[in-house]
Amino acid sequence: MLDTEMVQTLPGMLYGDQARVTLLSRILRQMGQPDHAFQIIHVCGTNGKGSTSAMVASILQTMGYQVGLFSSPQVMSVEESIQINQTEISSKDFNQTLQTVQWTLQEMGLAPDTDLSYFETLVLVALVYFEQQAVDYVVWECGLGGELDATNAVDRVAYTLFTKISLDHTAILGDSLTAIATTKSKIIRPKTPVIVAPNQAAAAVKVLQAEGQRQQASITMATTDWLQLTRLTPSGQSVRLTMPNQPAITVTLALAGTYQLENLATTLTWYRQFCQDQNHELDGTVLKTALAQVQLPGRFERLSNQPLIVIDGAHNPDGMRQFVASVQERYADYDLTIITGFLKDKAVLDCLQLLTQLSATFILTEPQNPDQRQLPVAELVMLYEQLTHQTVISSSSIEQALMKAYQQPLGQRPRVILVVGSFYLLKKVRQLVLNQGGSNAN
Repeated sequence: MLDTEMVQTLPGMLYGDQARVTLLSRILRQMGQPDHAFQIIHVCGTNGKGSTSAMVASILQTMGYQVGLFSSPQVMSVEESIQINQTEISSKDFNQTLQTVQWTLQEMGLAPDTDLSYFETLVLVALVYFEQQAVDYVVWECGLGGELDATNAVDRVAYTLFTKISLDHTAILGDSLTAIATTKSKIIRPKTPVIVAPNQAAAAVKVLQAEGQRQQASITMATTDWLQLTRLTPSGQSVRLTMPNQPAITVTLALAGTYQLENLATTLTWYRQFCQDQNHELDGTVLKTALAQVQLPGRFERLSNQPLIVIDGAHNPDGMRQFVASVQERYADYDLTIITGFLKDKAVLDCLQLLTQLSATFILTEPQNPDQRQLPVAELVMLYEQLTHQTVISSSSIEQALMKAYQQPLGQRPRVILVVGSFYLLKKVRQLVLNQGGSNAN
């Protein structure tokens, strides 16, 4: 079977060996270097990659460029990972491009269904599709790590952006911030402009600056000093921008988490650098249009108004810390019902410690993961009760967990149902809610 379902049956992860990146580079050479057909903006980090990538892509699109966006993890479908000007690749185009990739693999004596992982195959499909569609720029989001990540098989990039670096995937990337930052820093290319997100840990900054110096790459630190949150909107936020040597403007950012201000600062720092390099004037109208239309499912996304349901893919301690702060900022006067579930290879106890700072009715469940990596709900309940010394509502069925949230009694204050944790949990909840009549959020 040659389709988008088949690609998901490929090996889930083949990572941790430089030979994987070398193999992908060899395949790209066999294909005639499709990655040379456009300029690449490589985005790496632990949290904020998807949001930053979406903002950069939206700005370039608003400027009139054809813009490819490669991102992960996808929330709903494989096709979501590969977009041009915010339009997902069609199933037909995906399947045709996948066939092209598989023909090349067979010519090289490789077995398409075993020799490449799911993610490695997506990387190749994306690059070939972007070449076929003659895009101008590709915003290229790292998957896991940096140096050994499949996206690092491309041999030239125009810009490198680092979002917030924190602890995640510690069993693979290392158990210290220095180790994780080191593997991520290895995507820096010689003499390439590098933008680093604000409020970065000192250990991560030290590593990035040292690698930048080795590569003779310019490092620019982003700052939130240019930004002031002026108003929260139902599904976004109004932000006043006071960029150097520019008139102040107010933009509406169509991403709701207050943690998005750090990602916006990184994006704006890149935009200034890009305009300088391309001899463009900074354009407030471009920013207003681009930021108002940026789209990213699963990041503090309002799915429904009746009842009010918000989903967020925070699944590591730093992401959860940002999620909790956003809830406290946006929903201080609400009764909270929180549905959560995790994969078992995450720092679940640390995430629970942060999440239970919120006064809420908790409903615990487990994601639906094809590799059986989900943390069983019984184990999550045990962790929760050891931590809080309280009993908790739970269900191994996401459908039942959502139904239990709907059935919670209403109080005097408005209520919001928050779904947070694994993207596999978010995917199922999103399907359930949208199938019940579609999003009526605004």
